[in-house]
Amino acid sequence: MQWVERQHFHHRSALMQGWGAALLLVACVLWVWLGFLMWDQDDSLYCFRASSICELDSTMPKQLVLLAVSAPLSVAGSALLVAGSVRRQTSAHVLRVIEMQQSEERSRRK
Repeated sequence: MQWVERQHFHHRSALMQGWGAALLLVACVLWVWLGFLMWDQDDSLYCFRASSICELDSTMPKQLVLLAVSAPLSVAGSALLVAGSVRRQTSAHVLRVIEMQQSEERSRRK
């Protein structure tokens, strides 16, 4: 029973790490896209011939949307990745401590 529960815990931790890595990958793609939009910024002023109305064409709304989406994805991905890693390391540490205690008890019995 203990082995099954440990495997289930390990699987959930690996799943957390996987989701965290996937979210970080998506956030990374969005950050690269945002960087490309900022580097290739060609704000230009368009004026219409028939009237004296001019408009500034900007990609700023798209940049703000990318920033608003990628920042929480980065935070959530980092949190999941770190939490999954800490769970796996803590589980491994607890298992080693239990094994050491059992080894000490066996050596005392002899």
